[in-house]
Amino acid sequence: MNERRQGVYRTLFFSTFRISACTFGGGFVIVPLMRKRFVQELGWISEEEMLDLIAIAQSSPGAIAVNASILVGYHAAGIPGALLTVLGTILPPLGIISVVSLFYRQFRDLPAVSMVMSFMLCGVAAVILDVVINMAKTVVQKKRVLPLLVMAGSFAAVRYGSVNIIVVILICGVQGEAGKEGGGQMILPELFWSFFQIGLFSIGGGYAAMPLIQSQVVDLHQWLTMTQFSDIMTIAEMTPGPVAINSATFVGIQVAGFPGALVATLGCVLPSCLIVTILAYAYYRFRGLNLVQNALAGLRPAVIAMIASAGLTLTILALYGQRSLPPDPTKVDPAAAAIFVIALFCLRKWKLHPLWVIAGSGAAGMVLYFVL
Repeated sequence: MNERRQGVYRTLFFSTFRISACTFGGGFVIVPLMRKRFVQELGWISEEEMLDLIAIAQSSPGAIAVNASILVGYHAAGIPGALLTVLGTILPPLGIISVVSLFYRQFRDLPAVSMVMSFMLCGVAAVILDVVINMAKTVVQKKRVLPLLVMAGSFAAVRYGSVNIIVVILICGVQGEAGKEGGGQMILPELFWSFFQIGLFSIGGGYAAMPLIQSQVVDLHQWLTMTQFSDIMTIAEMTPGPVAINSATFVGIQVAGFPGALVATLGCVLPSCLIVTILAYAYYRFRGLNLVQNALAGLRPAVIAMIASAGLTLTILALYGQRSLPPDPTKVDPAAAAIFVIALFCLRKWKLHPLWVIAGSGAAGMVLYFVL
């Protein structure tokens, strides 16, 4: 019996480790990989049950990849299984991002690298816009007035009203169912608390965490500049693993070295570990979460709006090289605008993987650097 359980533990850990190491782009990219492994190869989960687990993962705080791993691990081996799958999911991005971050400061200011990163940002902006369009379509197609008003109002509140993002999320969650910077010694607790809040309130996957990360890391604590934040989004999208976990690791490395990466990553995944484990217990005991689903359904239009707000900021930065629109909006970088339009067209027309779009944007920037 013990040998069989140990075999399940090993299978869970190495399966999620391999899946995470191959999951470029974050989000729902993990779904077909998990379905292949746990439904078709191992036969541990049925097709219908897999759909239920993904619905819960998408509706819960934190990265979808982490949430789905927790649910599968809990189903197979209880709480120890959930902990092992979390570990298997976060180790690949933690290691890869840590290595990338070590060389970040050394090559970021090189002209060729700066140009490549700038044009890759055009691809990131196109990817975000594509995600917003796809997510907003589900709200628009239902032809319900209230979610549309929530989406528009949330976008205006976050983008133009400077309303705290967490306040918007709390208000919209209720609707669906019916600050100081410390010293050097406090940096690790501040990192943990900041990313704990990000993990707790980023409902809808890694992209939903982006405005929360910007609010905490750039606006509130000013640990990073907006340019560095955009670099994080580019690197996080290009490397394996959930975008939120990649971002937490990268920010932690930049702010407080490897201990900062561990603390930020732990803070980011801890809410998922606690909340999704409880939801998994409730799901397998009651097989019905209508109250939770109704509350979270009210959050989705607001999440789309916040993604759109963060995407607009990155688009402006990609096209104009600054965070806000210049006095003359026509003074756009023509090369950046062309790459952005082409990238968006490729995403919408041919459904290219975001990795290829971002890599292609960077390659175009490299070519333009040597040509110009």
